[in-house]
Amino acid sequence: MTEATSRLLELGLTDKEAGVYLAMLELGPASVQEIARKSGVNRSTSYLTIEALKERGLASSSTRGKKMLFTAESPSRLAAVLNREREMLEQKKQKLQESIPYFLALYNAVEDKPQVRFFEGEEGMMAVREIMQRSHGEYLSFTAIDAGTLRISKINEPQRMNMSRRMHGRFIYSLKPGFALPKMDLSNWEVRELPFGTSPFTGEINIVDDKVAAYVVKNKPLAFLVENKEMAILFRALFDAAWRVAKPVNKSKLV
Repeated sequence: MTEATSRLLELGLTDKEAGVYLAMLELGPASVQEIARKSGVNRSTSYLTIEALKERGLASSSTRGKKMLFTAESPSRLAAVLNREREMLEQKKQKLQESIPYFLALYNAVEDKPQVRFFEGEEGMMAVREIMQRSHGEYLSFTAIDAGTLRISKINEPQRMNMSRRMHGRFIYSLKPGFALPKMDLSNWEVRELPFGTSPFTGEINIVDDKVAAYVVKNKPLAFLVENKEMAILFRALFDAAWRVAKPVNKSKLV
């Protein structure tokens, strides 16, 4: 990539627009075939690109006999084009600001509808954690300690540790044979265990305020987040049922 091309890209032109515009600058009035040959862009694409440059005020056309010729406008036009596009962007931003209340009204038209979101991959796991830790109520965590949840625990471990330190609540775990609990700060947590043999499952469910997040790992981490009061009440009731039969754990033995 030449320095000239790089500079045009920084001004908002596409690769093909930059190549065709530079070819036109060097050729002067030229046919689309000549421009295509000089720029290395095929003829049909060159023609479409020239039309796009004309719309931006960076190219013009003329006829010589029966031949259609295209000419690049002076590079000084680039500043005017940039200013015009900046003005258009500001107008769009203003329109967006004016429209947001309308779209929010549509988004919240059904007050009690559950908001369900799906997240994939490591970035998705971190996004769910960030959403969950904005809450301040009692945090309920129901986790199977196996290869999948240990893999999730390693995703941005400092973020997870900070979350366990900041939050408070109750933690039920079911430990698959051959695995150990990941490192965590349980200072603000009550902890109980369900024997894995009698309650085999995989994944993790977390509940706080009106949010329920569930995590599983197959080929890649997958999570869903539900924000709904009734759903949170339902999952909290299921957690409480498991809590009543789970065995209290001496946290000092986990450190």
